[in-house]
Amino acid sequence: MTDRVMKAPFMEEAVESCRYFWEAGWGENHAGNLSYLLSEDEVNTWLSQSNILNSIPIKFDTGGLSGKYFLVTRAGAFFRTIHKHPRKDLGIIRIDDGKLSVLWGFDEGRNRPTSEFPAHMLCHRVRLQSDANNKLIMHCHPTHTIAMTFAHETEEQAFTKTMWSLNSECVLVFPEGLGMLPWMVCGEGEIGPATAKKMEQYRVVLWPYHGIFAAGKSFEDTIGLIETVEKNAQVYLLNGGKIQRGISEEQVRKLAEAFQLW
Repeated sequence: MTDRVMKAPFMEEAVESCRYFWEAGWGENHAGNLSYLLSEDEVNTWLSQSNILNSIPIKFDTGGLSGKYFLVTRAGAFFRTIHKHPRKDLGIIRIDDGKLSVLWGFDEGRNRPTSEFPAHMLCHRVRLQSDANNKLIMHCHPTHTIAMTFAHETEEQAFTKTMWSLNSECVLVFPEGLGMLPWMVCGEGEIGPATAKKMEQYRVVLWPYHGIFAAGKSFEDTIGLIETVEKNAQVYLLNGGKIQRGISEEQVRKLAEAFQLW
């Protein structure tokens, strides 16, 4: 039954998405990671839960996530090659009290989830509080988005207003705006709780000079968010970071009102 999980729609979407991110240049080397919330029905359909491959202690508060299942990329996985050996680079885990239980993958439990696993779980927890349908957290390195954090002030309201002025689609795709952290050390430290705090309000959080965290109801939803930010960061840079004409704040307001976003 373990082999059947390779045919699961969520597995096929995860593998395809990782390859797409690498082809887009957003997942170089071991950059990028994802975590996808699985329903109990999905787990029961595609996987036997009786075989726990490994148990790994958790040092952060998982309140609200106990008993939930996730598909997660492993630490050091390469988006470029995940399609070649998904059982090595992906794992299905269950959150238990004070630990995670590996049910499938991670090279038969010998590997660990991404070093940014705490950030993922903390973000899932806060997103589920505001949207019970949230399923996915993705992190990657969109080239133009990173470049824009060098060229533009990294204050989130100013950054958001510039994005909204570049394309009518922006306020329609992220009407709540974009979250922005100061530069922080990535990995298992303070960046996880800080990102989760921003995700109480935003579905997209930028890590200046590093990359992006995005949340959504599906792979299409979440990737669409990232693509919209990245496309318009490219537009900004193609204009040399100077906007002589663009969508005014009044026009942005009219767009939001027309689509009943605000």
